[in-house]
Amino acid sequence: MRFFPAGIACLALAFLRLHAAEPAPALPAEKLYALWTGEWTGILEYRDYQPPHRRVSLPTTLAVTPASDAAALILRFVYDDGPKKTVKSTSRLAFDPGARRLTWSDEGKPVRPEDTFTLAEASPDGTRLVFLGQSMDDNKPSRIRYTFISAPGAWSILKETTSDGPAFTFRHEYRFTK
Repeated sequence: MRFFPAGIACLALAFLRLHAAEPAPALPAEKLYALWTGEWTGILEYRDYQPPHRRVSLPTTLAVTPASDAAALILRFVYDDGPKKTVKSTSRLAFDPGARRLTWSDEGKPVRPEDTFTLAEASPDGTRLVFLGQSMDDNKPSRIRYTFISAPGAWSILKETTSDGPAFTFRHEYRFTK
């Protein structure tokens, strides 16, 4: 009789492993792009690379428009980095639901392998997406985790990294409202 409860436990564990390995639901890129397109205002909060690694917040605006090929979005960031110091950057963000991939690259530059992230988790309605990939962070090869959270009129993008273990740590987060 002792084998029976152990057998059930093994079956339950096998079921949980299979269930956990199921891919995240497919999401249409058009739905995501509609949520993300527009004019956004908010902040970029980041962990400084220099000791004491304090968190810094910069007022940030973001304009998101469809790319000319409609296969991606163009993200134009403007950061207020102090008196008379404005920083601008432009990125291309493409989501491929069939391949469950996100490509986040510098606009006008070739896409590199480290610009591609795989969908790891997704809420059923697509308002929370988690992507994993490999890239450099602080001049070290690192695992990267991006978490996108969307709501009508609000959007956040959290980047976490790890280079020396399983635990991810905060790298930066954008928090925007329309």
